[in-house]
Amino acid sequence: MYKNLFDCHIHSENSHDSKISVKDICLQAEKLGFRGLAITDHAECQGYLGCDYAANIANSLKDTRRAKEEFEGRLQVICGFEIAQVLQDYDLANLISDSNTFDFVIGSLHGIGRTKETFEYWNSTEPVDIDRKIEDYFDQIMEMTRWGKFDVLGHLTYPIRYITAYHKIPLDFARYSDLIDQVLRLLIETGHGIEINTSGLRQGVGFPMPHLPWVKRYRELGGEIITIGSDAHFLEHVGAGVAECMDMMKQAGYKYFTYYIDRKPHFELLD
Repeated sequence: MYKNLFDCHIHSENSHDSKISVKDICLQAEKLGFRGLAITDHAECQGYLGCDYAANIANSLKDTRRAKEEFEGRLQVICGFEIAQVLQDYDLANLISDSNTFDFVIGSLHGIGRTKETFEYWNSTEPVDIDRKIEDYFDQIMEMTRWGKFDVLGHLTYPIRYITAYHKIPLDFARYSDLIDQVLRLLIETGHGIEINTSGLRQGVGFPMPHLPWVKRYRELGGEIITIGSDAHFLEHVGAGVAECMDMMKQAGYKYFTYYIDRKPHFELLD
């Protein structure tokens, strides 16, 4: 049993797809023996203005700050958010990032392109389309990384959630190793980290995103910053898979994992 478990990706009722309170999340994490967590509610740029994301983010910040005070000395509570679809509205993405004060920001790509939603985008399962879309996905990850106003990249190998878990098509990311290397090198050069997202362990993928080969490769290229997050939207998923992914980090040769305070990485022994 690890003494310093951290879950750095959790969604509360202030995300459009979750109904759990920040306080209940903290109680659950405390019950499970976690040392800390980050509340990272959604800010999806393509729907931000029409779906009241601004109010949700403000409420998330308020609820998380309240929990930080309430659980002081018992649980480290980190104020974060997950910004996605940056390419669809750079002006809005800058406004969101510049007008809020958080400890930690995850940068993600859920909706590919400037108008499409991810699920629709992956509905075409012809091999040539899959290849083209994965290349597009990694190209857009690099464009988002050049924008840069986030701390870690969320779920690097996210397309597998649709291709393998939903459409039951095996996918070997080794075919895209050159592209993934480009992404990892750019993240390292620009001071960004990666997230190991544990949700793949429970969503039909069978392993986290990214899984061991790419965690090893990130280290080989000089990458040091890795957070671990459950991506929980339900109370029973808080903390799920974190210990297993700490084991995986050790297998990849890491001695430390990362969490953020005031947008600065803190390195914690895998202990």
